[in-house]
Amino acid sequence: MSVKTEGLSSVHNAIRILQTFSLSEPELGISELSVRLGLAKSTVYRLMKTLNESNLVAQNKETQKYYLGIAAFELGFTVYHSMELRRIALPILDKLSISLRKVVRLAVYDNGGIVYLCKRIHDEDNGTVSKIGDRAPSHCTAIGKMLLAYQNEQEIDRVLKEYLSAYTSKTITCPVQLKEQILESKQKGYAITREELREGISSVAVPVYNDLGKMIASISATGSKFQFKPDQVQQYVKEMRNCSRLITERLGMGY
Repeated sequence: MSVKTEGLSSVHNAIRILQTFSLSEPELGISELSVRLGLAKSTVYRLMKTLNESNLVAQNKETQKYYLGIAAFELGFTVYHSMELRRIALPILDKLSISLRKVVRLAVYDNGGIVYLCKRIHDEDNGTVSKIGDRAPSHCTAIGKMLLAYQNEQEIDRVLKEYLSAYTSKTITCPVQLKEQILESKQKGYAITREELREGISSVAVPVYNDLGKMIASISATGSKFQFKPDQVQQYVKEMRNCSRLITERLGMGY
């Protein structure tokens, strides 16, 4: 077996171990896992040691059995929070899309890029495309710049030092210029891009906070560049901020 194949096998088995734990059986021992998964005790022990070091599992010192650790909880909470955020945001974004007559999206930050959680299209959509779960760059999208603006300075610098693709003739790829624009977006409370990702398309975005005041996502409205004159943008931002506040309120109330 090659090193690569062995590595993939270990990852697969580690995932199988984590998936064996359940509400009805929150604690399992090495022998139980070995029998259920058809793996040698030595293999299970080695994998559990690695998972333990990563805080994905922890050991009950009295029973010597293992249970899912804090890192597993954090991963689960992240998924749950994203699902809850999407559930609460959907009806609000529906109304926003109809009101603005724009494509409206909700996205979260992820390692230098963005991931779309939901998208709403009004009846006169001009063909703007993105799927739920799709990733997009942060340096040339309004929603990406807004999300990047709330990261720490080290993360912003890290992203801007990477290769920045030019998608149109108007894509900004100069790190200095981008950083100035990103910091300005945070100061203004909204970000805007004009034909930086697609020709003829402009977008504006605002942050979404949790009930503790921490930025957790961003909302954007996208449409034809001809619909993004300064007075129009300010009206979009006003309505989007109202929706953002409503999402925050409902998250805090546990709707």
